[in-house]
Amino acid sequence: MDYKTHPIRTLVENGVRVTINTDDLLIFDSSIENEYLKLYKAGTLSAEQLNEIRQTGLGIL
Repeated sequence: MDYKTHPIRTLVENGVRVTINTDDLLIFDSSIENEYLKLYKAGTLSAEQLNEIRQTGLGIL
């Protein structure tokens, strides 16, 4: 599965509250910032959607 077809888009569009996380940085070589960027660059989620997810993860929403 790639970032463009990741099921997170379907979840977000259906109102499911999600967060974006990373696994072991040393094994997967990706930071949380990079995961957000990959989802944005792939067109999976908009900047607004990603910001809402960020706020949800911080407990703001």
